Amino acid sequence: MKPIIAIYGPTHTGKTDLANALYTKFPSELISVDSVQIYKNFDIGSNKPSPEEIKKFPHHLIDILEPNEDFSVGDFKKRSLEIIQKADEDSKIPIFVGGTMMYFYSLFEGLADLPPRDDLIRADLNCDLETFGLSSLFQRLEKIDPEAALKIHHHDTQRILRALEVCIITNNKFSEIIKKTHKKNLLDHKILSFAIVPDNRAKYKNELKIRFETMLKRGLVDEVKSIIERFSKNISALNAVGYKQCLEFIDGNLSEEEFITKSVNASYQLAKRQITWLNKLSTTRIFEKDEMNKVIKIESFLQI
Repeated sequence: MKPIIAIYGPTHTGKTDLANALYTKFPSELISVDSVQIYKNFDIGSNKPSPEEIKKFPHHLIDILEPNEDFSVGDFKKRSLEIIQKADEDSKIPIFVGGTMMYFYSLFEGLADLPPRDDLIRADLNCDLETFGLSSLFQRLEKIDPEAALKIHHHDTQRILRALEVCIITNNKFSEIIKKTHKKNLLDHKILSFAIVPDNRAKYKNELKIRFETMLKRGLVDEVKSIIERFSKNISALNAVGYKQCLEFIDGNLSEEEFITKSVNASYQLAKRQITWLNKLSTTRIFEKDEMNKVIKIESFLQI
């Protein structure tokens, strides 16, 4: 059985380039670990690989859903296990790459086994969301499960809906189920996890600014306007860094300068949170962003 390789860490550190380099060197399957790139039309703001890059380096779990469809951590885990099983059958190395750290945690460290989504209950909750708004649903969660409400941001639509759904399905508190449910690692593989982190914070933040300005030149604002026109403002992926600030800009609540500054700061704060996740994950080796010969160093861990 081949090992599993994971490449994770903050945004804009060269994770995809490293994964692609490994893909060219070993029989492997690339699996995107990005909660925004799973959605069609979310291209520029998610820094999704171009169609040409995807053709050369095909990734699983990119462009698999419409923007108004739901995708949970459990969905990611289920699909990933299926991909791993197929890779095992084909004697290929699964290479997971991305920055959605909760997805990595769910796969490699384990998450509580919650009940599957109930389409009827979810439809009722979505109807209430449209009719009464997110604040009403959050207030309902505060009454049913105040402990869970303390741990979920009042703008996090997907987690609020999921917590309420679990409470209704189980007739129990979401927070209590999380505490009681056994957490287990479902994978019986050797896992080689490699993180990439920035080595110079000032330089890194400036690189984030340059990248975001490039996204604007490529048409980020038009991309968001198109998504709103085709779907709505009330889809969870529009809460992602860059997209959320773009909505504020489109609504006239930010100047262009404020839009750029706020987006870059949000990207930097996201990077800091992604680094914090390294304390929860078992990482084989941490590379600095500009460190040389990463592929050769990873090869030394592979016994294939």
